[in-house]
Amino acid sequence: MKQAERSADTRRRLLEAAVEVFAEDGFRNATIERICRRARANIAAAHYYFGDKQGLYTAVFEYAEQQRVQQDAILGDGNGMPPEERLRAYVAAFLSRLLDPQRPAWLARLLARELIEPTPALDRLVSRRMRANHEQLASIIRELVGPAVSDDVIRLCTLSVISQCVFYRNSAAIVARLYPELVPATEVQRIADHVAEFSLAAIRGLREASRDAEERHVS
Repeated sequence: MKQAERSADTRRRLLEAAVEVFAEDGFRNATIERICRRARANIAAAHYYFGDKQGLYTAVFEYAEQQRVQQDAILGDGNGMPPEERLRAYVAAFLSRLLDPQRPAWLARLLARELIEPTPALDRLVSRRMRANHEQLASIIRELVGPAVSDDVIRLCTLSVISQCVFYRNSAAIVARLYPELVPATEVQRIADHVAEFSLAAIRGLREASRDAEERHVS
């Protein structure tokens, strides 16, 4: 193996070990020593590639994002479709990614740890990925509900749609105990159809109420 290949292999092993250790222990309790033992690499290599623990943690989230791009469909891919179909596509893609049984478990654990004990990595994750996803969904909802509805209502609608999807991922253990016959990972499309139709019904109601209010104001 050439030197460049050995270096790339060492860096990859350190990252893969780090995502597991950070997911298990959280940023504050994880140690470079434990990560290096799991990666079968020396501490000097970790410092050489990443500088310190914070640098390694930052690289872990960049690595996780690369894995997501490689493994997941593009959220809401539906350019050219009517807005209702784009909303359905967004929900289906989002739920598929959340509930995919092939998705590495450490991704969810890593994010859960970060939400409990936020670090600057969460700010980067929000600015680089989550904000764009929220804005994409908000744009679809704005097109559906019309220009008269306030930005605050659009934000709440956006969060409502996302919350319905995230519930099935974060509360899977509760769902399994309440409804043993419902296994979200095997019924992604049915759940996606329900969330989309439920959300569209609420959006239509808002649109009609907005029109009624505008007509009353004009008259």
